[in-house]
Amino acid sequence: MEHKLISILITHYNRAHDLLKCIDAIHNVGFSNYEIVVSDDGSDADTITLIKTYNIDQLVLAKENQGLATNINKGIKACKGDYLLYCQEDFKLNPEISKLLPECITLLDSKQTDLIRFSSYFKFNQLTPLTKNISAIPKFSLTNFTQNYYQYSDHPFITKRNFHDRYGYYMEGTSGRFGETEYGIRICNSKAIIAITNRMLADMIEGSESILIHEFELKEPKIRFSKKIIKIARAFRLYFEWAFYNKNKRGLITYKNGRR
Repeated sequence: MEHKLISILITHYNRAHDLLKCIDAIHNVGFSNYEIVVSDDGSDADTITLIKTYNIDQLVLAKENQGLATNINKGIKACKGDYLLYCQEDFKLNPEISKLLPECITLLDSKQTDLIRFSSYFKFNQLTPLTKNISAIPKFSLTNFTQNYYQYSDHPFITKRNFHDRYGYYMEGTSGRFGETEYGIRICNSKAIIAITNRMLADMIEGSESILIHEFELKEPKIRFSKKIIKIARAFRLYFEWAFYNKNKRGLITYKNGRR
């Protein structure tokens, strides 16, 4: 069997049309020596039948929906490449990634960074340039006061396959938001160096809606606060989680796990 340099892992749940757009975008990037692994989280039978017609190398199935964290974990373990490029099904990779790939691999191999993100909802106020196209996110910066704990994100990224062996896999049996937040705080408490491309090279698929929106029934707040106050309050909440995080016990203090 030919050894694959890059494993491109896509996590998926009941969004086959978005998945097809995601897969087509990956093939259009122009990668060489790669595999596409789709890890499905218990989609319905019709969806699975459709996915089996797609141009992918491996489809990893689950008997039932177990949540994003479990889905990522089983997908990672199925990948065979030296490098792992992770992408959810509601994202499209930019073809420009192919030009930056040698740069990414050099940084990962030289241990100047452990993971490189291709996308973010916001721009970090302070970054440390590593190359012309890629910068490291500081572990802590006052300039990034409301952003420091967003070093990690499940937006598209590339890393070495042993990253999760070194820094831990995702906490299973959790809802999506809880699992991502817990893992983000875990990375904050680790020595992992997280970087990001200076240009955003992955975009949400137009019209796609995150499944996290429907995890909880949203209640109308009794009191409305300004966005600035909410952002600052969220910052202190996450710094509290960061300060009191126990990597052995894992978990969060002020967040509810929606899968319990």
